[in-house]
Amino acid sequence: MLINSLAALALGFTLDMLFGDPEVVLYPQTAIKKLVKKLDNVFRNSYKNTPEAQRMAGMMMTVIVLLIVAAVSLLLLFVGYKLNAALGIFLEGIMCWSALSIKSLKTAAGGVMRAARAGNLSSAQRKVKKVTFRDTDDMNIDAVIKSTVESVAENTTDWAVAPIFWSAIFGGLGGLLYRTVNIIDNTVGYKTDTYINFGKFPAKLDDVLSFIPARIAALLMRINVAFLHLDGKNAAQVYSKDRRRSPSPNSAQTQSVCAGALGIQLGSDEYYGGQLVRKPVIGRNLKPCEPNDIFWANQLLLGTSFYAMLFTAVIRTTLFFLI
Repeated sequence: MLINSLAALALGFTLDMLFGDPEVVLYPQTAIKKLVKKLDNVFRNSYKNTPEAQRMAGMMMTVIVLLIVAAVSLLLLFVGYKLNAALGIFLEGIMCWSALSIKSLKTAAGGVMRAARAGNLSSAQRKVKKVTFRDTDDMNIDAVIKSTVESVAENTTDWAVAPIFWSAIFGGLGGLLYRTVNIIDNTVGYKTDTYINFGKFPAKLDDVLSFIPARIAALLMRINVAFLHLDGKNAAQVYSKDRRRSPSPNSAQTQSVCAGALGIQLGSDEYYGGQLVRKPVIGRNLKPCEPNDIFWANQLLLGTSFYAMLFTAVIRTTLFFLI
């Protein structure tokens, strides 16, 4: 079983690197996003508009979505492995693929980089919406670049290392359930008047599930900084100083490494849904942000993801021979 899950994860990783996130109805991630948006309105409007009731509504919606995803996934895995081991590995590989979004993140960030290099602010503002949920219409080109680098660094955990981590422990089902929580958090986990209470439970659950993977991601990213011959000394210093400087207990882990390696400053206040969210700055402002910083953030994403897969392969193979 261990070797089947490892093969499924390798298949899912390969499919993600080749195809990214296809926008088709049958792709599990697409179906989960539609389910969350539908149940969001149903549960939020079915409960009283009080803090306690809205927190309960958000918790109930999260549990229901996870139960639906788990039930469908377990049924497919049971039938698949009963019929044929190869079919089971294939279905589990699709789940691992759905938990990852490495290529899509890299491609979206690359689009912002090209628009920024061309000096096309309107195009850069439009493209950055694929990698962040911040309000972007009033951003200048420097803010767009910084926002993109921040999102790539943060989502190196959420869309790469954490799904790999949970897939390594619990197979494709573990990776898909983690990404489901992340999708719910990205949909409703905002500190706006509408979601401040409703999104509290999924946001906290996402923080808990990302806690260990975020720190593994930061470690692996620091290894990748050395491989890419970026500023490893500054990355280590900024990480030591700023790794907790974030409203989230996890996002500054990789953001601090990335900011230090590139010699830039990330963070500062942002607007979400027209509401100000205050964030402390991360890193040292050794130079202004430039389009090439997005390129290097993407290289850190890819390298860290590769090291996570290598780490997983070594651990799972070792367990296979020991158990």
